[in-house]
Amino acid sequence: MSDAASLIAVRRALLSRLGRYQAWAVVEKQIVERLRACFAAHPPSLRRIDLHTPPAILEQIVKYEAVHAIRGDADLRRRLQDDRRCYALFSAALPGQPLIFIEMAFTRGICGDVSSLLDTESPVVEPKSCDCGTFYSISSCDEGLRGIPFGNALIRAVVEQLRHETPWVGTFATVSPVPGFRTWLEEVARRRGGVLLEAFDALSERAWMEDPALSRRLEALLMPACAAYLVSAKRGDEPLDPVARFHLGNGARLERINWLGDRSPAGLQRSAGIVANYVYDLPSVDSNQHAYRTAHRIATATALTELAQRAA
Repeated sequence: MSDAASLIAVRRALLSRLGRYQAWAVVEKQIVERLRACFAAHPPSLRRIDLHTPPAILEQIVKYEAVHAIRGDADLRRRLQDDRRCYALFSAALPGQPLIFIEMAFTRGICGDVSSLLDTESPVVEPKSCDCGTFYSISSCDEGLRGIPFGNALIRAVVEQLRHETPWVGTFATVSPVPGFRTWLEEVARRRGGVLLEAFDALSERAWMEDPALSRRLEALLMPACAAYLVSAKRGDEPLDPVARFHLGNGARLERINWLGDRSPAGLQRSAGIVANYVYDLPSVDSNQHAYRTAHRIATATALTELAQRAA
């Protein structure tokens, strides 16, 4: 076992017990610094994952996919076909193990429906007919690596590589979950009551998706509420939503939200099926990131800010 692997294993164990033994936090921070030094000495490099990747690594991709579980061989193959890409960071400090990986699809315009990307029966499209690279999942490959900032480096490296390999792609965006929305919505709805509470209670009945009139009423109430959650709900000075913190902290712009963009059980449970698009506009990524870090300002499309202002 490499030094990095040993440190990661110890940190994983520490993280699982920090709630009970808070004094261990000092040791945990020391391990993080040693890991940072280890990966600084062996900088991660980008590698594409495809159907020719060794099976042992493909097994890790399946194991660690944290956003949209890979449902067997057919699902894995579909995610690695010509209109898709999967990239991972590897380091000599941790031989044979990806550190973090990201999945994307070439799409026509910014995709607001991740369910269509996860459909194993969907037709393979010609990448050159697409103008957008849509990232739909990013996953760390070990709990012991949590909080070590590989994500920003991975996204930037992938965008730079695709700009050279696929120059016809002019937009890079995400179709992302909004994992904290329903929990926040319940708290706000129970405090305020009224139509917002009625809307939240309606979500507990699966029939709402099969009732077009009810679905439209919920959309009219919940889309502004979700916009307000992403724009205004805070954890300290940062967005309450963890995915928003990640992408906005990396310099992305919160572009729009989409009704029923994830109709999976997980998507409905997380956010009533709402998904968000974050755009990585390279000329403004650095300035967005600087504004976020120094003034806690988030880059948000005007239409989304206006939608948030209509929240009940």
